Amino acid sequence: MDTSKWKSVLVPRDTYDEIVAVAFIEGRTISGQLRMMFHYWKREHLTKNDLKVLADVIEKNKSEQEKALLEEKKVEVEEALKP
Repeated sequence: MDTSKWKSVLVPRDTYDEIVAVAFIEGRTISGQLRMMFHYWKREHLTKNDLKVLADVIEKNKSEQEKALLEEKKVEVEEALKP
């Protein structure tokens, strides 16, 4: 699994079963259903300021992840070049 694009999450089994059922009823995949539910929740429950903070945190985390990936690649290259 490409962990830069996908993540696994743990949910209680009864919650998972309901998400699967609703996704089936509405003709979505499980991930599509979760995206739709989260999008709706953000729209209904977060203020404009909350959304700005969310975007800032995501951007900060993305930058840190990119730095970590670059460091990993650097180490891999250095290891590969060792005699």
